[in-house]
Amino acid sequence: MKSKEKNIIKIFLVILSLIAIIVMLIYIQKAEKVTYAYEDIENITINQENELTRESINQNETAIQIFTQAEVTDEITNKNLKISNAEKINLDEIIEKNTQSSGYREEIYVHQEELEYITKYRNNDNIYIGITEIAQEGRNGVQAITTKKVFDRNGKLIKEEQVSAVVVKSSINKVIDIGTKVKPKPKPKVQEGITSGSLDFNMALNKPSGFTLEQFTKALTDTKDKNKIFEKNAKYFYYIEKQYNINGMFVAAVGIHESAWGTSKIALNKNNLFGYGAYDSNPYNGAYTFDDYAEAIDLVSRVFVKFYLNPKGTIIYDGQTANGKYYSGNTLSSVNKRYATDKNWANGVYTHMQYLYSKIK
Repeated sequence: MKSKEKNIIKIFLVILSLIAIIVMLIYIQKAEKVTYAYEDIENITINQENELTRESINQNETAIQIFTQAEVTDEITNKNLKISNAEKINLDEIIEKNTQSSGYREEIYVHQEELEYITKYRNNDNIYIGITEIAQEGRNGVQAITTKKVFDRNGKLIKEEQVSAVVVKSSINKVIDIGTKVKPKPKPKVQEGITSGSLDFNMALNKPSGFTLEQFTKALTDTKDKNKIFEKNAKYFYYIEKQYNINGMFVAAVGIHESAWGTSKIALNKNNLFGYGAYDSNPYNGAYTFDDYAEAIDLVSRVFVKFYLNPKGTIIYDGQTANGKYYSGNTLSSVNKRYATDKNWANGVYTHMQYLYSKIK
């Protein structure tokens, strides 16, 4: 082979080597730019010195899921009831507070509770006035309740409040037909029911008052009721006595007390005479919204019967048993212990009961 040809081959090999080196450098540079993302569930813990540390949760550990509106998979069929439109929990904000030197610590807890069904009332011309018939039974749903607890530097609980409620499984409405057919006039008889003189502060509230529909209408027709909300819905306080074995005048007095005779913003904008669902930090947004006042009257009555007025296991309405979670007794002062933070609540409600009873003679 001639020397000239050998030189050409050498040059060609050198060029190939340079190309190979360049290709390798480009490959290495790209490889250095590749990043890998690993999604770790972090368990946030707070030590006694209030310092925040993060530890990855192992596969054998259980993470507590905090429900948000985006995580709810069941379609909410009860569009008439807005559980809550309060703001979502800001975990970063809570973490920041926990790391401050104040010594206070906040914790978030999530648990599931029954979501009571809504009762719909509809007129039926084939049923006599004062008579009701169940057209469709209701079914309870499930809701995820988020609670915030605040502890002092010694670990003592100083505040606890519900901050949100999200529907996980929607409930099915109960439907009740109410009679609108006029009854033939009956023969005169002795008036039934409790007289105003039998009212007592320590009376059992899980017993009907015994007043007639006409007496409820008379008691709740009043000049204080500027928007005539109680007058127009007086019949529902009568019907709940028949359905749920509760004193309807007591429920009416609670509504009057909580809504200032139906003049509160929550009562007017959300058809909620009881402020039901409201919590201290965000009362208006937390309060439930109802399609009409009858829904709120019916629901709150069932809540009293199921959770406050009867011990656990008591047979109540629809073949259900009382939950008794907040039961301390069946009197006003007993209900006050778990229902309202205002220690004067029972006295305020009783004042309205006295007024209503006094109007029935």
